[in-house]
Amino acid sequence: MASAHHVVHDTSFLVPLKLRVARYGKQKNGKRDWLLLADAGFDSPKVTDRDLAPPIRRGGKLVDPDRKARADLVSQARLDGLFGQRWKCETVHSVIKRVFGDAIRSRSWRLQRHEPMFKALLYNIHR
Repeated sequence: MASAHHVVHDTSFLVPLKLRVARYGKQKNGKRDWLLLADAGFDSPKVTDRDLAPPIRRGGKLVDPDRKARADLVSQARLDGLFGQRWKCETVHSVIKRVFGDAIRSRSWRLQRHEPMFKALLYNIHR
């Protein structure tokens, strides 16, 4: 958890995030056969060729050929409709918060982890 004195960047979550979602993705020849779509906050040396994260333009230019290639892939993904879908998720989160409240009321850690899933289930029944 970040406080006012300790800043945590998104890049520190990239590797653990990929490990957690790997079980849901397909494997091909022992390697992952899925793409990770991320925002520019995940731009770091940890980004692989199977991660689509827009490179941050430092100084307005992309010099490194790998970063240029990634920028081209991200542009193509935007044209194909892979990027630009976040608003759908944000809308659902907004509705869930408005209808069921935005606070986690459970006191135990286990129930705190389950409560958002219950709210999502109720949302699907409700709509």
